[in-house]
Amino acid sequence: MAAIPEEWTDHDCVFNEVEIEEDDGPLKAGMRVLIPCHCGETPYDHMGVLEMEHDEASKALAAVEPFRALYHWAPTDRRKQIMRYGLRPSMRRTLSSVRVPYVCFADTPSWAWALSAGIRDDIAQWDLWQTSLDRLDSPTILGTPDRSSGIFEVRTPERVYKRNLWFAGTRAR
Repeated sequence: MAAIPEEWTDHDCVFNEVEIEEDDGPLKAGMRVLIPCHCGETPYDHMGVLEMEHDEASKALAAVEPFRALYHWAPTDRRKQIMRYGLRPSMRRTLSSVRVPYVCFADTPSWAWALSAGIRDDIAQWDLWQTSLDRLDSPTILGTPDRSSGIFEVRTPERVYKRNLWFAGTRAR
């Protein structure tokens, strides 16, 4: 039996970085770019595969645990706004002035605290909001092997309406 060529066997693709020596169309001298793996897969193709695998895992978890509770901390001074409009991805973030196109949740109150409120010392009171995975439109689940749940964070690019949120409590620093 003939040996299987190395480029056809399962492996972790490696994309070496090279520096462009002279201008070549949109590539300018001094730019650093990734070159294809020895198997022929390009970094762009590889990212497409990773995104597809991530989407499949996210959908599988949502199908297996649709009622998983999720938590979001927000400064208490935003309570009236949240009770009126819900959580909106277009709103100013607590952690920076950059607006992101999603709302973030964690699968435990303590993890949500660590990802957001625990970082800010200048806000005295925080409100905890709860929802469940099935109440989110277009959720993306970011996984991690570092947590027993396997979930790092859940994001949704859609507004989370007030009818899908429960005020769980307030915490003072």
